[in-house]
This record gives sequence, C-alpha cells and structure tokens, in this order.
Amino acid sequence: MSLSRTPRRHLAAAVTALLALTAGTALAVTPATAAPVPGPAIVQTAEAIGTIPQGARVTSAGATGFLSTVRHYDPLRTDYLWTKYADGSTTLLNTPNTGFFGQGSDIVWGATPGSLSYSMYDMANPGTTVGGVTMNNGTSSRGVIGSALVTVTEDRYTGAVRVEILRGSKYPTPPIPVPGIPGNANVTKVVLTTPGTAVIVYETGSGATLRYHLAAVDTETGEVLETRPAGSLEFGDVALSATHWSWIEYDYPDGPLGGKRVALLHTAPRGGGATTTTNLGIVGASEVMRTGLLGDWVTYTSVGGYQSYGPSPHYPLVARPLGGGTPVKLLDHVVTAVSDTDGNLVVRGGSLTEGAGSGEGVYKVSANATGGAPTVTTVATANTPTALGIVSQDAAPTVVDLDKSQGARFSWTLTQANVDGTFTLKHTRTGKTEQIPVWTDNPTANPHNKATVDWSGRLVSSSLDAYNGDYTWELRVKPRSGIGPEVKKTGALKVVRKTAAHDYSDNGTPDFLSRDSAGRVWRDDINSRTPQDGVPTSTHTLLGSGWGVYSHIEAVGNVAGASVSDVVAKDKDGNLWLYLGKGDGTFAPRTKIGPGWNAYNKITGGSDVNGDGWSDLFATDTSGVLWLYKGTGNWRTPYGSRTRVGGGWGAMNQITATGDLGGTVHGDLVARDTTGVLWLYPSTGTGTFGARVRVGGGWGGYTHLVGAGDINGDGRADLFAYSPAGGSYVHQGTGSLSTPFAPRTSIGVYLPGSTAHNPVI
Repeated sequence: MSLSRTPRRHLAAAVTALLALTAGTALAVTPATAAPVPGPAIVQTAEAIGTIPQGARVTSAGATGFLSTVRHYDPLRTDYLWTKYADGSTTLLNTPNTGFFGQGSDIVWGATPGSLSYSMYDMANPGTTVGGVTMNNGTSSRGVIGSALVTVTEDRYTGAVRVEILRGSKYPTPPIPVPGIPGNANVTKVVLTTPGTAVIVYETGSGATLRYHLAAVDTETGEVLETRPAGSLEFGDVALSATHWSWIEYDYPDGPLGGKRVALLHTAPRGGGATTTTNLGIVGASEVMRTGLLGDWVTYTSVGGYQSYGPSPHYPLVARPLGGGTPVKLLDHVVTAVSDTDGNLVVRGGSLTEGAGSGEGVYKVSANATGGAPTVTTVATANTPTALGIVSQDAAPTVVDLDKSQGARFSWTLTQANVDGTFTLKHTRTGKTEQIPVWTDNPTANPHNKATVDWSGRLVSSSLDAYNGDYTWELRVKPRSGIGPEVKKTGALKVVRKTAAHDYSDNGTPDFLSRDSAGRVWRDDINSRTPQDGVPTSTHTLLGSGWGVYSHIEAVGNVAGASVSDVVAKDKDGNLWLYLGKGDGTFAPRTKIGPGWNAYNKITGGSDVNGDGWSDLFATDTSGVLWLYKGTGNWRTPYGSRTRVGGGWGAMNQITATGDLGGTVHGDLVARDTTGVLWLYPSTGTGTFGARVRVGGGWGGYTHLVGAGDINGDGRADLFAYSPAGGSYVHQGTGSLSTPFAPRTSIGVYLPGSTAHNPVI
C-alpha cells in the first residue's frame, strides 16, 4: 500500500493550526474493549512466497523485503536473513562479528559490538555497500530511521544533550540537528511508522517529576513537527500515521508494588485534540504491548506470546476503529511487528485459521482501501501450523521387559516447544493408572521441540511396581501460551518379566499373606526396593475369610506355568488343597490335591530343587523324615510321587524353601532347630542336599521364616522373618554359601505389638 505524502512544510503549518484549534480539549476514556470478532480472511500474495526458519524474528522491513534474525544456541550464533518479496529468495548476511539492523527501509545497517562505525547496505541490491557513518567519542546511536541514525551527544561540561540525525553516505555528511528536543532530555525510543516522520520518545525530570514526551520529527530536515506529552506512567510503545497518534502506557492502580499491571491504549488526532484512552485490561509483568496505525484503525497486541509460559487475552493482533466500534482479530499471535517503508505492519506471527496462507509465517497488514478492517497478506511461511501438532513419534515401545530395564522412554517431536500436559498409562486388567507430567522447555533449551516421558516402571500413584500385561497410554499436551487446542495421541504396550517368587499380584514384587485370629487372610505387596528407606507396603488388602479351617497354609511358588505364585492349605482332616493365583492378588476357588497329609507336621514349597522349571514341595513326617514332592507343571496333579530325602529332621521346628542362596542356581532350604540355630541346606540339583552350613544362633525369636524371593531388587533371594512381639525384618541374601545373609533390617510390614498373624507366608 502507498500513502500520498503531504509536503513537509505544508504539513507542519496544518499541524500548528490544528493545535491552536483543539488546545484544551477534554480527555475521553473508554472501558476495556469487548472480545474481538474474526477479521477478513488472510490472502496470499500473488508474488512468490518465501520460506523462513520457524525461529525467525522479523526486525525490519522495506519496500522490497524484510530482515529477520534466527538465534542458534548450539553453537551460539545469530543468523541475519534478508528475504525478498518478489521471488521469496533469502540472502544470508554473514559478515563475521557483525550485527545487522534497520527500520522502515530496504537499508540495513551493520556494526560490530563497541564500534563507532556503521556500514550501510541497500538490500534492494543485496551485497551492495552504499556508505555508512562514523561517530565521534561521546556520541551514541539511539535508533535507526531508514538511511539515517538518530544520535545523542552529551556535552562533557554541562551535561546537555544534542540530538541529531546522521545520514549515511559514501562521503562524510554533516549531521542534521533536531533542535526541538530539549537539552535535558533522555532519548529512550525512536520509532518510524509513517513515511518521512519519526517519533522520538524522550523523558525529562526524574522521580516524582519524571515525564515522557512524544516528538514527531521530519526525517529529512530534523524539524520537530509537533510534541505531545505522554505523562508519567510506565511508557510502552508508540505509533504515528498521517492523521493520528497511538501509544501504550502501563498503570498500577493499586501501586507499582502490589497493584495489577494494566495496559492503557491512547489514541489522539495529529496536531492536538482529545485523547481517547482504552483500558485493555490486566497484562503480565513481562508482557510487551505493541501498537500500530493503519488508516482509520489502531492495532494492538502482546508480542512473543507463542513462546510464553502462560496464556493471555492480548496475544492476538487486534484492530479497532479509531472512532470506536467492534474490535477485529487479524492474527492469533505476534512474535515481532515492524513498519515498512509505506507504513504497513510486517508481522512475524501466526494464524490458527485453516486455509491458504495460514499457519506460522510473515504477514503484511495494510490499511483497507474501502475503510474496512485492515487486510492481511501472507508474504512468507515457516511451513509450520500455528496449532500444536505432533511431527513424529520417536520412541514408543510396544513391549517393556522390566527384568531388563527400569522402565521405558517415550518421545515425540512437536511442531513447537514450550508445552505442558500429561502422559497417562493405564493397566487394562486392573484399571490402575500412572500419570506423568509432560513439560517441554522453550526453544533455547529445546531447539528440536522434543517432548519426552521417562516412565519408571512403577505405578507411583498406587505405590506399586507395574503389573505385567497390557496397557494403554494417552499423551495430552497443549501450548503453555494457550494459543491453539490440546493435542492427543494414544498407544498400547505390554509389560513382561520373569515370574517372581511370592508374587500374587503380577507386578514383579513379593507379596506376603497372613491370617489373623478371625481366620481372615490379608495380602501385603512389597512395593519399595530401596533398602535404606526400609520396605513399606501397599494398602493392607483383605482377600477373604474362613481360612481358620486350615492347620497349614504354605506359599508354593508357581506350580502350573502361570505368571504368579500359588498356595496350598492343609485342613484339619488331612486334605491338601491348591489355590491357584489369578494374577490380581486373589485366588481361584480351591481344588483338592489329595488326603493323607496329616502325616506331615511341616510343609514348605516354592523352590525348584532339581532344575526342571517347576516348584517343588517338601514335607517332614512325625518321625522326622523329609520327603520331596517334585512339581509336575499340571495344576490338576501338581506333584508327583514322594521321594525320601533323609531322616533326622525332627530336630527342626521350622523348614523354609528359599530359592538359590549359595549360587548353585537350584533352590535351597533353611531349617531352624529347637535351640534357635539356623542351618542352610544347599541343593545338589538332584533333590538332595549337600553338607549343611551353620548360619548362626538366635533365630528362635521368630514365629515365621519366609523365603520371600528378592525383596530389595539386587537379584538375590532374601529371607523374611516375623514375630508378633518383634515385628518384621528382612535378612538380605549375600550370594555367599558361608555367610548367606546380611544383618537384619527392620521393615514396616507388621509392626511390633500389632495384630498377631499365624501363619505369615
């Protein structure tokens, strides 16, 4: 779009006359604006569409193209790119140790840090140096306006400042003074939003006397065309058109320390007249509002929302009629916005609207020739939707073997960084879930937009190790900025592991069964493998009542090939019953193994002593003979005919199958004699035992010894010990035949003095 230009001398005279006519007019204040309605559809330029990196930020725009920067963090560098509208081509400005900048022109300036010399390039002819400037010591640049710099020089003796326009050329050019800026001014901002006229923002005074001022300056002559006071509030941004001013201030109605930060949009006619103030509402402490003027419309937005850590109603680019009326949303967010040579807005931003030209890119926003809402045209694309999306699923295992790993990693590449959400894993059989927060960092730390979930292999919210079996998972993530909808992704996996001794709930950790005096049986699931923290239990779970009819209840390991352990029980008539584990911590209805078991006063099982893969059963008769019943793998007839192991076992008041204690790979046996001495009987692998090993004395205080499998997760079988008065302990296996157990550690399964249990298995 092109704007006709009024001769500057005539414009200055018209402004002076208008000031005289409108002096003293009242300030008009309007309440916060209503929600904007959708604006006109985005159109795509007929010219070629350029492509920009997703992280590009537009910093300047001219008649033929725009300048953008891309910040890289590995390695640390900044790329400066000039993209042409005509063919979409991009030129990389790669002069070493040089930063490039511009404003409202095809001219781009380059300078090295700390240098007083600036080079000037005409990007209408890329690579062409058309001059530059060199400043004296004591002079500093405060802003660029096309082919010139606005400089400030401070008098070393008086402190007075001199504001000048220093035009770049191939030959030394005298500076153009800007005499309308007072000598006590502090120039804070230089803005070029209308052809030929810059706004110099300066402040005077300090503390209670601090005031901001807006000066419209002719960019060729340095003449101050008009000055407008901007008050003492925190100053934000300013725009100027041929007819109007607009500027942003921030107020703290309840004070700067405890009050809410409120954005105020001011608009006023050029040359004086009433200021209309619109309360845009509360803004965040780090939000930066920008304003622009396009014909009879004023625009406003909070820039940078796409990478923000929280939502804001100010992220969309909104246009509002200067005379009042319904605001219109033009874009869903703005990263950066600059004015070009003709006063159009060139915006790096995005649109959630589906269709040609939408998504992430660079847009030119122009005044509407018919007076309607500004038009939006796509001039470059980042080839990325504004709405959050999943580009690829990089890691999502379908089988997780928890014997080989501590969990699993899930990973996705997203269309943007800076999201949060949840990853929910649900066990199909039990309905138990694990929910893990998903949080990705901003592009600085996460340049590849990765969202990663590391699952520990536990159902932490249920205080359990994960069950074996089928799971479904669901990823739900949303932009932290609130720009765009939530995204969901689902999948499935199977958790597997070897059958664990004493595991009834199919989660790989040992369980204990106990019977109270009322005949009720309870299950406690060991769920922590951290020895220094003890071994707490899950919820004390009641399995059922009526178990008082049994004189013996024994854990016998897996007798029929399932993934969980089973139990046998002997009633008072001598019948032996089998309870098959269902895998959910409960048992199937009992089946009868056979009668005649009253001949035995001690029974234990759970160890595979002959290496055939099936748990075997030991029993001692009343004459002290130990008998072996080998497992068959058939739950209907789980044990074969008995085999005599040997006599002399009447001296033992407790026998316990423990699994492999001495490193022989076969299941071993420990037995306690009537004097309280514990003995280890290492298996030979044939159903017999080698020479027994004295473990030590003092074991008589326990009412029950349980070969509980691997309690602490170190791969060795451990021994659990219990007495109602003393509580519960674990003797961790060492793997050494001579000293098979470490000193005991108290664990909080059954506390001293709590309800007595008999038996504990």
